[in-house]
Amino acid sequence: MRNDPVLRAQAHDRSMRALLQAELAPGERTLWSGAPDARRMKADFVIWAFAIPWTVFSCVWTGLAASSWLVRMPRTEMEWGFGIAFPLFGFPFILVGVWMLNQPFANRAKARRTIYGLTDRRLIRVIDGKQRKVESVRIDRMGPIDFTVARDGWGTLSIQTGSHVDSDGDRVTDRFVAAAIPEAEKLHRMIVAQQGA
Repeated sequence: MRNDPVLRAQAHDRSMRALLQAELAPGERTLWSGAPDARRMKADFVIWAFAIPWTVFSCVWTGLAASSWLVRMPRTEMEWGFGIAFPLFGFPFILVGVWMLNQPFANRAKARRTIYGLTDRRLIRVIDGKQRKVESVRIDRMGPIDFTVARDGWGTLSIQTGSHVDSDGDRVTDRFVAAAIPEAEKLHRMIVAQQGA
């Protein structure tokens, strides 16, 4: 029983819904809730188009820089300096490449610990982990909503919540994104209905 994946999934679903309920204010009602499907987050892998060449180049560059030590021992102080500095200079670039390669998996793991809820007051995102992270946007603070929906009803909502000026002086739109969620079109209709109420 304990190893049954269906039972584990049901228990996980109950625990995530309990986390959502714990975040509600007195008198606040849940109108909709849903968890993202990590398997549908394929767009996250687009970063690999940049991450793979970056990481390969960083590894090759660092390897070539370190190879001078394999051919012969440095004889001058300058050779010693370059022989140490150049390979060390490449390691941060390798680490950035590994970090980029890992991002799709990190995002999928985060999606498995996330639940969204629409209440009569706000849209909430709860991410469970070492620390629970709760983000919400009030219904009356929501701007235009962009959404994409697949034929099976799963989709992504991107809700404009405001804007700010960045350090370059450019205006940047702030968004609350609910990605890879079930019943995306239904959620969109419910938000629009709440905004009109």
